[in-house]
Amino acid sequence: MRRRDFLVLLGGAAAPIAQAYAQHRVAHIGFLAIGGMVAAKDLKLSSELAQMGYVEGRNIVYDVRAADGDLSRLPALARELVAAKPNVLIGASSASGEVLAAATKDIPIVMTVMIDPVATGFSTSMSRPSGNVTGFTSFSPTLASKRLQLLHEVIPGLRRVAYLNMPSSPLFMLFDQYVRTAARALDISIHTIPMTTVAGVSEAFLVADRANVQAVLVEVSPINARLSAHIISECLVRDLPSIHPWAFEVQAGALMSYGPATLENHAGAARYVDRILKGTKVSELPFEEPTEIKLAINLRTARSMKITVPQTLLARADEVIE
Repeated sequence: MRRRDFLVLLGGAAAPIAQAYAQHRVAHIGFLAIGGMVAAKDLKLSSELAQMGYVEGRNIVYDVRAADGDLSRLPALARELVAAKPNVLIGASSASGEVLAAATKDIPIVMTVMIDPVATGFSTSMSRPSGNVTGFTSFSPTLASKRLQLLHEVIPGLRRVAYLNMPSSPLFMLFDQYVRTAARALDISIHTIPMTTVAGVSEAFLVADRANVQAVLVEVSPINARLSAHIISECLVRDLPSIHPWAFEVQAGALMSYGPATLENHAGAARYVDRILKGTKVSELPFEEPTEIKLAINLRTARSMKITVPQTLLARADEVIE
């Protein structure tokens, strides 16, 4: 065979090889959410990855599954994602991480929001993950007690607080223990009220009415976050001051929030995804705790409830809505 003919033949064979390589280099990301369906372009994670050069449809594709608030759907959705064999799986809560970890021990899993990974059995170490899960923690039981202390600062003579939570949460007992320890120190009576549905919000506040509570402490859980608009509405109708984990809830009308900056987690998750795609092992990516805790206060809500927020507290706030 002449050299020219050989080079032509080789060039023709190289085309499909190059295409196959390009296809192989397209990252496939599986994303499991508890709430409603979100387009890939609207995910905070995808916008962070886009800034790093990962363009949807060109060198990255997203496979999104959402449970619409029905936790019973999560295991099946997790199995669907695993069957598609993505390069990396993303869990948006401890509940989604739990089912993803049960569905695969091989595919790397990055959690954007999770409870203490050692206490929940995801790993034996924070600094060196022992399984295929790593990520970013947001749920600290010490923050729960701090939220109660902040309520006590704002409400003179606070003695009765409704504690809205999700008993099925893996760390409910730990959170409850911290809250009750803080309550005893502050001489506050805690009325624990579980919630899991929209209808349950109204029922929970009827229980709170009967207990004649003076304020509401909303615990961290994906269900409470999904129901936050309903919770805030019930509080506003009753002029009940409340404190929540997330700043977006204060923007929606809640009196206060105290918790991690979630955008920090999404940026970190994007960084971890990039490193995994480039060959870093999960065991080399330590679990990271939040470095930024934010206090937000809605003064419009305070005024409507005739609450005077101490100037010392306003001075400590990271966000004040006038």
